[in-house]
Amino acid sequence: GDQFTTDENTLDALRRAQTEGGIDGVEFDVHLTADSMLVIRHDNKISKGLTCQGSNFADIRAYTLPFGNQIPTLQEWLDQAKQTPDIVMLLELKSHPAEKMPYLISRCLEEIRSRDMLDQMYMLSFESEVLDEVLRQEPGMKVVLNSSSLHGSMLPEDVKAHGFTAVSYNVSVILNHPDWIRQFREYGIETYLWMVNDVYLRDLAEDLGFSWITTDFAQNLKYGN
Repeated sequence: GDQFTTDENTLDALRRAQTEGGIDGVEFDVHLTADSMLVIRHDNKISKGLTCQGSNFADIRAYTLPFGNQIPTLQEWLDQAKQTPDIVMLLELKSHPAEKMPYLISRCLEEIRSRDMLDQMYMLSFESEVLDEVLRQEPGMKVVLNSSSLHGSMLPEDVKAHGFTAVSYNVSVILNHPDWIRQFREYGIETYLWMVNDVYLRDLAEDLGFSWITTDFAQNLKYGN
């Protein structure tokens, strides 16, 4: 069934993705803690009074997730990810106050460069300004513009003008503009469709010509199911 059996954004989840087979890439989310550590978690909020961006690392590390995992650091995540260089890593830079973003980006790039992992990595953001800053600091970095809103979705020609590698558009966005997919392809821009958690959307993504799908349930969507 569609039940999670581990905590997302943890080393356990990453190891499972690495060993299950048939997975091309893993997306994860990075926050900067109050004492400037880099931690991996989808939501900023952890529990009452505890947040990724507002709390110190020691307090975050002491917290146990529902399936018994701890919140990992970026360093731990990259060390584990490096063991399977053929599985792409998609690092989402979570929203922070604007003045902190250049520092967050430089710290992430530092960890990636020090492990010689630039080829394995993409960086994602919902904010085009953030991706512009990534490319300013690392011109060759592969970057993905996320969008969940039709109003916040950049036109294919604008994505090309910014030099972004790919877009990851929500189902509701792209169904209003299926013509964009062909334009992106003509520009050499990769397309991700999210979130695809059923076979119907998987098949739709293939019919429309998406490069990739983003899913929580890769095993359920394997071809032949």
